[in-house]
Amino acid sequence: MSLSCAIETCKCKSRAICHCCNTNLCPDHLKVHVDLINSRMNPLADEINTLDNQLSLLNVDQVIDKCRQKLDKWRHECHATVDRFYEEKCQELQQRCVEKVEQEATHDDICSLKATINDIKRDINQFEENGIVVDADPLIINKNFVYIEQWTSNELDLPTLSSPYRTIACSQDSWAATTSNNHFLLIDQYPNLCLYDKQLPLLKEYPWEYDSIPDMCWSSTLNSFIIITNKNGVFLMNENLTSLECIQTIEKKRWLSCTCSDSTLFLTTNESGSNIFQ
Repeated sequence: MSLSCAIETCKCKSRAICHCCNTNLCPDHLKVHVDLINSRMNPLADEINTLDNQLSLLNVDQVIDKCRQKLDKWRHECHATVDRFYEEKCQELQQRCVEKVEQEATHDDICSLKATINDIKRDINQFEENGIVVDADPLIINKNFVYIEQWTSNELDLPTLSSPYRTIACSQDSWAATTSNNHFLLIDQYPNLCLYDKQLPLLKEYPWEYDSIPDMCWSSTLNSFIIITNKNGVFLMNENLTSLECIQTIEKKRWLSCTCSDSTLFLTTNESGSNIFQ
């Protein structure tokens, strides 16, 4: 028995299934569906080409020169600070020397006490030879004064990928939606949700009693898997597959894809020109 087209307002029979989202569609809506997917892919291809052109035109020497100008400015300002400090100490040294000479030359006991005269002579000789003691500590530069960002590329180098560690046979009855966190891999293996650990042995199966699952994602904030469906809404499943909860505050639509940040869930619907719901 043929199935009806998944578009609720369509009365036609299904003639094909979209393996991307496991949706039965009539010929007309299949074309609309394919056009929608292509309309989303073409802008991505344009962005990739734009980035490629931007990288090819990037002048690294100009970027380095611009950054070095900041370092040169910092060096000039530091030199100016050292010079000002040096001039202040020169003036202080001159003042101390003048005070020392005047003190020795006007001492009241010069004419009356021979011992004092000898002491003064010795002090003057030492002053002429050694001057005033000047202790200058070495200038210690704190390396944290200047921070240069270390840029790390997020580019995935496909040629360096190793050969497959292990493969998992997936159900032929549905598109295998997958998601993971730091500990587990969750796969939609109709009619079960299957949980695997890092070594990929099957840990647990959870019977799925609702309609098809087009997409899933992991929320570190909620510490739960987020599961979207075509008709029954959005669900939260805990990490161990022991608790399933429907999020009542999210409207039930024909959801197609999902992803999330630490604070926001993003959803799209299985419709032509779908908005991104936040």
